[in-house]
Amino acid sequence: MADSPSGVRKSTSKATIKGISTTDRQRRAVELRKSGNTFQEIADELGYAHADGAQKAILSALRKTLQEPTDELRKLECERLDVMLKSIWPFVLRGSPRHVEMALRVMDRRASYMGLDAPKQVEDNRTVTIAIMAEQIASETGLNKDEILAEAQAIITKSIAEASS
Repeated sequence: MADSPSGVRKSTSKATIKGISTTDRQRRAVELRKSGNTFQEIADELGYAHADGAQKAILSALRKTLQEPTDELRKLECERLDVMLKSIWPFVLRGSPRHVEMALRVMDRRASYMGLDAPKQVEDNRTVTIAIMAEQIASETGLNKDEILAEAQAIITKSIAEASS
């Protein structure tokens, strides 16, 4: 339901709701939320079955709002890289080491923008740090280092499980 200019609540017809595109509905949901409406009020106004439907629509709209400029920026940057590569390519074909290096840097940047690089291997220093700490605790307290490590692993496993649920 929506407030009319006179302040009286009026019902939004299902025909009106069905005539609105998903994008327009999401945009309207964001506007209503910014105006202070609850998710349930937004669901009632826009014909979502439940408040969580309105919440999901708002989150989806916000993600799109952030994603579209990112996609446009990525496209613009790739177009710039195309211009750069085109300008040095004749020199690359002639074998100029300097221009080959430049071309490789441009290509590397493009691969980075486009997500073409394989995931980078990162050394996990946490395991080493926990082992060192377990040795220190064992030497200070007389406890068994392996039991300390087992307890630390149990705590970590529990934390990961709780974080992913």
